[in-house]
Amino acid sequence: MKYFQLQVILVFRLTLLGLVSLCPFFAAAGDIAWYRFEVNEDALSPVVSFAGLNHALDARDRIFVKEGHFFKVGADGRPGTKDDARVRFFGISFASAANFPEEKDAQKIARRLRKLGFNAVRLHHLDSILSDSQDQPRGILTTAAYPSFNETAMRRLRVFIDALKAEGVYINLNLHVGYQFRPAVDQVTPMMPGERMPFASHPLHLFEPRMISLQAEYVQQLMRRLDLRDEPALAMVEINNESSLLGAWQRGQLDGLTGEYERALQQLWQKWMLRQHGHADNACKLWDSCSLTRKGVVNVKSSESVILEYGEGWVAGMQRFSRRVINKLGWETPASLRQHYRPHQQGNGRRVLDYVRFLSDLDQQYLNIIRKTIRQEASNLVPVTGTQMYYGGVALADAQQHMDYVDEHFYVDHYDFPHKEWDRNDWRIRDSSVLREGWQSLLQRAFVRDARKPFVVSEFNQAFPNRQSAEILPVMSAVASAQDWDGLFLYHYIDGDRWLSVPDSFGLSGHSGQLVLAGMAASMFRQFQVRPLPTQMNISLTPEERTMLGALRDGVSGGGLPAYLQVQYGLNYKHAFYARVAMLHGMQAKSPWQAHHAGKPWREEDMSWAAPGGQLRYSESGPWLAAETSYTRMFAGRRGANGTVLDVEKFLPSFAEKGRQFGVMMLSSRDALPLNASRHLLLVLSAATTTTQSGVQAERPKQLINYDGQAAWWTLERDVANASKPSGSLDGVAPAWMERVPVALFHASKSKKIAVFPLDGSGMRMKALPASSVKKKSDGFELVFDFPSPWYEIVLE
Repeated sequence: MKYFQLQVILVFRLTLLGLVSLCPFFAAAGDIAWYRFEVNEDALSPVVSFAGLNHALDARDRIFVKEGHFFKVGADGRPGTKDDARVRFFGISFASAANFPEEKDAQKIARRLRKLGFNAVRLHHLDSILSDSQDQPRGILTTAAYPSFNETAMRRLRVFIDALKAEGVYINLNLHVGYQFRPAVDQVTPMMPGERMPFASHPLHLFEPRMISLQAEYVQQLMRRLDLRDEPALAMVEINNESSLLGAWQRGQLDGLTGEYERALQQLWQKWMLRQHGHADNACKLWDSCSLTRKGVVNVKSSESVILEYGEGWVAGMQRFSRRVINKLGWETPASLRQHYRPHQQGNGRRVLDYVRFLSDLDQQYLNIIRKTIRQEASNLVPVTGTQMYYGGVALADAQQHMDYVDEHFYVDHYDFPHKEWDRNDWRIRDSSVLREGWQSLLQRAFVRDARKPFVVSEFNQAFPNRQSAEILPVMSAVASAQDWDGLFLYHYIDGDRWLSVPDSFGLSGHSGQLVLAGMAASMFRQFQVRPLPTQMNISLTPEERTMLGALRDGVSGGGLPAYLQVQYGLNYKHAFYARVAMLHGMQAKSPWQAHHAGKPWREEDMSWAAPGGQLRYSESGPWLAAETSYTRMFAGRRGANGTVLDVEKFLPSFAEKGRQFGVMMLSSRDALPLNASRHLLLVLSAATTTTQSGVQAERPKQLINYDGQAAWWTLERDVANASKPSGSLDGVAPAWMERVPVALFHASKSKKIAVFPLDGSGMRMKALPASSVKKKSDGFELVFDFPSPWYEIVLE
C-alpha cells in the first residue's frame, strides 16, 4: 500500500461563536445541549458510506503472515511471491446470539458492516451459551455432551460467513471463550463435593487431559462443519480468550485448587522438575527446600513471589511494607526501596522462577496441540494466536513462541459493579478519556508487541454512556497506524438477543456518536493514511528476564514491564509516540539499544508533543490528539474556549464558551483527491451520546449522574420502572441523542464558493448552512457550526 504524502489542508481558526438558530428542537441537560440523531445503517448515502474499501473475497485474498504483518497471497495463490499485498483489519466483534442472525438478515448485516468500513468480524462467545433451540439459537453448542452442535446455529453461522465474504469482510474465529465443562456430562475430572466448575473452566481446561482432548475434537468438528478448509474469509484464529496458567497463577486462581485438580497439577510439576533437575534431591538443594514437605516439590503459591522483590527475612518484610505505605500515600519510591530485578539463582526465589517456567511450558504444550489441529483442519497458512498478552504479561511470549501473531485487549473506563457482577441496574464508570486516563496505558500496549509478528488488539472500547466515547475509534486508528499495528476489533456490534439499534453498553449499533466516525477511522487505518513512525525501537529481553517479570506477576496490573524498562533502559511510555516499539524475544543477547543512549525526544516541560513527520500531535493540557494526512484530518479531545492561537496551531478548533469545549472532528476527501485538491468532502463533528429516559411524559435525554453521591463515579439516572436500583439500565431506550458541538473551523481553499450541507441520519442533504455560518476569507473559509447534525457534506467550486 502506498503511503500518502502529508499535505496540511484543514486549519481551524479562532473566532467567537454565536448561536445559529436553525435547530428545530433544543434540549439542555446539565452542561450538554442534546439533539436527536439516529443513524440509518441500512440506507447510508454514498457520501457517508465507505463500502468502496471492500471487494468480495476469493482465493487471492487468503491471509498469511510475512515480515511481521498480514498479507494476501495475490492472484497467483502462493505466499511469498511478488503479488503479495499487505492488509490491515478494522474489525468488530459479534458475541453469542449475534453470531446467528436469521438467514434473511445475514446479508443486510454484512452490508451494514461494509458501509461502516469494517473488513473483519470477530466471531466471539460461540461456545458460551448452551442452546437447544432450533428457532432462536443463542450458542453453537447444545446441552448434550461436549462437543454437540446446534444445527440451526451452524447453518446460520455458515450463511453469515458467506454473506460477510461477499461483502469483503473476513472472520476472526474464536475457539474456547466461555464453555464450562460439566464433569457428569463430559466425563472430565470431578470437582470436590460442594465445589462448582469455574467460569469457562478457567484454568482447568489448560491442563486436564480429557478437557484438552475434547477441545481438539471441538476444533476439528467446528471447522469441518463450517467447511473452513482453505476458506479465503478465515483471516485468523484465536485459541483461548483471556486465559493462561501463568495468568491464573499471577491472579491467585491456582492457589485455591483442591482435590484431583490440585493433585494433577502437582504431578505435572514433579515430572517437569525431574526433567529439569534429574532428581528431587538436586532440586531441593538448589531451592534450599530439603526440609520442606516433599522437598518443596509442591505447587507454589502466588504469594511466594514477594521473595523476588527484596529477598527473605525481616528486613525484606520491612522494605515491602514501607514501599506499600509510600505508594499508598502517593510519594515517589526512594531508590533504596525499589525492586531489585535480579533473577534468583538459588533458594526459594529460584523455586518460584522454576514454577513460572513450568507453567509457561504447560501453556505452550496446550497451545501447540490446538494449533496443530487448526492447521490440519484449515490450512498451513491461517494465522493463529493463543491468548491475550496482558493475561500473563511479557513472560507469555515464551508460551506463545509458536503462535503466528500477538493479541491484546484495551478498554477505557470499563464498567465497575460495586455489588453484583453484570448487574445492569447497579454499575458505575469514571467518565474517563482515552487521551487522559487511558493515554499511558494505550502507548504501553506497544511494549508487548513481538517485532517478528503481526499485532492485533482484538477487543477495545470506551463504552456508553462515557461522554468521551467518540474518541476511541479515531484515536485507536491514529495510534495503531503510527505504531504500524495490524488489526483493531471494536467490542462489539449489537445485542443478538434483542437486535435493537440503540446505545447499549458496548454495542456500536445505535451508538450514533461512534457510528458517524467508523468509516473515516476505518479508512485512515486500512489505507495507511498515517505513516508508520520512521524509527523502529526493538527491546530484547532474555528468557531469564521474561521469567522474572512473570514471577513478579506483571500480567496482573500490566505495570511490571513498563517499570522494568524504565529502570533498566530508561524507556518511557512517551517513546511509543516517537518510535515504533516492539520486543525482540532473543534467547541470550541483551538489547543493543538503550533508551538513555538515544535520549528523550521530548522536553519534560513541554505540554505538547509532535511525532516525527508531523502527522500526529498530542497536548497534555487538553488533552487532545490531532492527525494530519493527505486525505483525512482529525482532532479529538478537549480545548479551552477562544484562547489565543499560535500560527503553528491554526488547525485546532475554536470551541464556543457555552459547551464543554470537547469534540471529535474528522474531515475526509470523498472524491479520491488529496484534501488540497478535493472539491467534495465529508466533515464529522461528534461528542457524547445518550439514550431516552423512559416512563416520563416529555421525551428527554437520559442524564449521567454521580453514583450514590460519589463525585468520582458516574452512572445513568434511575429508570422510573426500577427506581429502587441505583443505576439506569445499560439496555438503552430509543431514540438516541447526540451532544451539539458548537465550534468554528477554518478550511484553506482557493475556491471562490463553498456550500456546506448538514446531513440526516441516512447521509442525505438537508438545507445548506446559511451565509452567516460561512465567511469567505482571503485564504479560505471560516465555518461556524451549531446545528443538530454530526455529518456535513462540503462542496467547493
